[in-house]
Amino acid sequence: MNDRLQQLLNIYLTGKLTEDQRGELAAFLEKGEGTEQLEDLIQQQLSRGEFSITGDMVRTEDKIIKRVLEKIGSASVVALPDRRIRWLRKWGWAAAILLLIGAGAGFWLTQRHPEPSSANSNRLVQNDVGPGSDKAVLTLSDGTTIYLDSVANGAIAQEGKTSIVKQANGGISYHLKGAAPTEGIMMNTMHTPRGGQYRLVLPDGTQVWLNAASSITYPVAFTGKERKVRITGEAYFEVAKNKELPFIVNVDDKSSIEVLGTHFNVNSYADESAIRTTLLEGSVTVNGAVLKPGQQARINGERLTVLNNADIDKVMAWRNGLFNFEDASLEEVMRQLARWYDVEVIYQKGIPDIRFEGEISRNIQLSNLLKVLARAEVKFKIEEGRRLVVLP
Repeated sequence: MNDRLQQLLNIYLTGKLTEDQRGELAAFLEKGEGTEQLEDLIQQQLSRGEFSITGDMVRTEDKIIKRVLEKIGSASVVALPDRRIRWLRKWGWAAAILLLIGAGAGFWLTQRHPEPSSANSNRLVQNDVGPGSDKAVLTLSDGTTIYLDSVANGAIAQEGKTSIVKQANGGISYHLKGAAPTEGIMMNTMHTPRGGQYRLVLPDGTQVWLNAASSITYPVAFTGKERKVRITGEAYFEVAKNKELPFIVNVDDKSSIEVLGTHFNVNSYADESAIRTTLLEGSVTVNGAVLKPGQQARINGERLTVLNNADIDKVMAWRNGLFNFEDASLEEVMRQLARWYDVEVIYQKGIPDIRFEGEISRNIQLSNLLKVLARAEVKFKIEEGRRLVVLP
């Protein structure tokens, strides 16, 4: 690639292009040079969480953004005839670019879809809500509670022979000194509130990620002939292998999952239609049904069904910092937003029959996400008291 073009692309990502440099870069793009490189550079920065909008970047109503979005095509937000929103999976990050750039990308978008009224935008921004974060409450065996997002790294508690340590990455791990006790096992519970998520390393080395409004109860040391935990809400497991000690997950007393060493996700929110256990790697048994990688067990009441070729991207989106709205109803989308942004969703007049497609970052302000969803012909209002109103 032309050295000058590479230089301009790098400056572009810093948000410090001069007017002359912007025109020079636009000339390259008009000739079809550099578009793919620009897309790749932006995608790389987004994946590392380094992409930011500074300086004159917010005034980018010009041919640079227009050219990139035209190249991406339907990756931009488009309200389709069947009232769906679509981002091509390959370019799912493009929607995040639009949100980061904000009004700066309006030049291209307004050619196809009028922007929401300024009054509606003001209602969204005035009572805006930030995204969830790493926070959880740890309850010890004696009932003591520790707010994990507010304690310093290092040892935070001692349960018998087991030390509980907050790691530099924000997760919690357990370290047993000496032999595990054979009786009087102490139990801990980690609970994430709405708007929270957290990572936990169990005493056997099993890693657990809790989504918002979830919990896990477990012993501070595994003994006996099995490793047993209990969860509510949603959790992703990477279970440490141990053929001698099967790992058993009690899902809110409604399902039992038995594994030896594997990766799987469990979604058991009470407001969802079914308990979903999705296997990514290894093998698990769910209420007697053996799953293979890529399969999903669904439990609805007493009925258990197994789905082949589960949408792993959708299942794991939350773990990867994304919302995945593939074939999701408005009601399903709102349930996810309610948990992650800790808001109360109110339907002013019924629930509109709208379905969505695509994925977008969970690390954005609620108002920005709603502006994207609003292109599917649905309106929103954020009221005081963290109330999200769906308007008719």
